[in-house]
Amino acid sequence: MAIETLQKSDGLSTHRSSLLNSHLQWLLDNYETAEGVSLPRSTLYNHYLRHCQEHKLDPVNAASFGKLIRSIFMGLRTRRLGTRGNSKYHYYGIRVKPDSPLNRLQEDMQYMAMRQQPMQQKQR
Repeated sequence: MAIETLQKSDGLSTHRSSLLNSHLQWLLDNYETAEGVSLPRSTLYNHYLRHCQEHKLDPVNAASFGKLIRSIFMGLRTRRLGTRGNSKYHYYGIRVKPDSPLNRLQEDMQYMAMRQQPMQQKQR
């Protein structure tokens, strides 16, 4: 339903329409709605940019990506989480699917971050 709505409202060409379908399918394959869970908006967009780079697709800008997310996952809320001066915007009500390859990507990035810390910090 979201695909047809976006296609009709934007009057998309066939190429852009198939590109949009590809982006939508990737989102549906990797994310799902979930209560009580939040995900940084930048994380979602970085996952998306990585997907576009790997598949040689033209990415949309962050604002258009936000519209795309909201058209697929109805009822998403935005929250600003973090300490004063160090807060980030999060989507509340969405998570990475448990069987998504993005979970392994996140684990790999956390492992690399741990390896780059000095030994004194690791022992704390």
